[in-house]
Amino acid sequence: KMPSIHHYHKWKLLGLLQCCYSTATASRIAVIGGGASGIFSSIQAAITAAEVVVFEASPKTLGKVKISGGGRCNGEKKGCDGSVYGFRILKDVNVLHDTSKTTSEILENYPRGKKELRGLYSKHWTPLHSREWFEKRGVKLKTEADGRMFPITDKSQTIIDTLMEAAEEAGVEIQRKSKVFSVTKEAENGCFTVCLNGAEEQFDSIILATGSSKAGHDLAKALGHTIVDPVPSLFTLNTKLQVQDGGLLHELSGVSVPWARVSFRFKVEGKKKKQVLSQEGPLLITHHGISGPSTLRLSAFGAREFNHVGYKGDVFVHWAPELGNAEELASQLWDYTLTIPKRAISTSCPLKLQDGSSAIPKRLWGSMVAQCGFEKDKKWCEAPKKKINALARIISDCTLQITGKSTNKDEFVTAGGVALNEVSLKTMESKVCPGLFLCGELLNIDGVTGGFNFMGCWSTGYTAGAGAAAYIKSLNTAASQ
Repeated sequence: KMPSIHHYHKWKLLGLLQCCYSTATASRIAVIGGGASGIFSSIQAAITAAEVVVFEASPKTLGKVKISGGGRCNGEKKGCDGSVYGFRILKDVNVLHDTSKTTSEILENYPRGKKELRGLYSKHWTPLHSREWFEKRGVKLKTEADGRMFPITDKSQTIIDTLMEAAEEAGVEIQRKSKVFSVTKEAENGCFTVCLNGAEEQFDSIILATGSSKAGHDLAKALGHTIVDPVPSLFTLNTKLQVQDGGLLHELSGVSVPWARVSFRFKVEGKKKKQVLSQEGPLLITHHGISGPSTLRLSAFGAREFNHVGYKGDVFVHWAPELGNAEELASQLWDYTLTIPKRAISTSCPLKLQDGSSAIPKRLWGSMVAQCGFEKDKKWCEAPKKKINALARIISDCTLQITGKSTNKDEFVTAGGVALNEVSLKTMESKVCPGLFLCGELLNIDGVTGGFNFMGCWSTGYTAGAGAAAYIKSLNTAASQ
């Protein structure tokens, strides 16, 4: 039976005085998981520890790095009406987010872990440290307008090669197709026994970097940790009725709205008034519903709320929040009956953003006009006040019925994991099992799309590797005395 958190210091002393090796035996660290945080932690651990072994259950390491594009699109095309369509996801890696931003600005993008990461990001291993680490190894990075950072090669393989070369130089041993079935800590000597396929190996320290997999959660639980129930985060929303024939979003897949506000209203037990979660940003209409940064951010910050209602309910979209509420929009729209009286209403959206661009893409505007009951050739001078008000409402408070969710395949993330109050964020060492270090998405930390989840992997991974190496050093010092 694992000791409680209150027995931490007793365990620590036991580990120092009853080592599982003599001073002549090499110190060993096992890293379980060959993803971003696992490989990054192994590199730092191997700098000072004598032997570091990474166990990866799959045939390849860094699998998520390979396929994570952060939702970045290339090859955008415009139709004759100016609508964007034909998105193609780039298979490069959104390795970081703009490191010139303040720690507070960066932390606003973490639905879970915001408070706990502050010290780590400002004192121990900052986002700037991660950038310098890659640039020191020849990886040139570029920062895009929305803050996402990519290698200038636009290839995820650049990041993979850099990490694997650094691991090889540090002497890290990587064993692929090596599933770990269990990890136990021996009460007699404080070392860890790792059970693999028909074999057992002993290590002086363990770094758990298994991501959000159930297997990783089970290993952490067996070593005394509490798991915050995992639920999906960063998902797109399905709106089956709206994409069907006759719906507002029918045949609009690929249309991109430059800036929208998406809100989710939900009941909280014990409160009469519904609570509201809102996020703003670009919005993309898909074959099944809505996606894009605004939708993905809402899904992340409302991960548990959406899960609680079974991914059913209503969201409300303001397609142009910059232009004000329904009353203000109605006033602007009514002005067009005087300024452009002979123009057909369905021709194009006359509402402009501050940069002079159209607030609503033409295809979406045409659908809105039709939904409000305007005939196709109806002119502004013929528009009745009632329909003008209806158009203002559909722009500012458009109800979309959510019928389910879809995984964001390019950056799949889970909310939940090892409870953060059981981990020292200064070293990433377990408070309930000395010698055990945890990092990456195994923890109850997750960020929105845009490089924030990898940023967490680099910081927690480096700190866990350094912490494990320091732990080994303390064991060596105690054994030599």
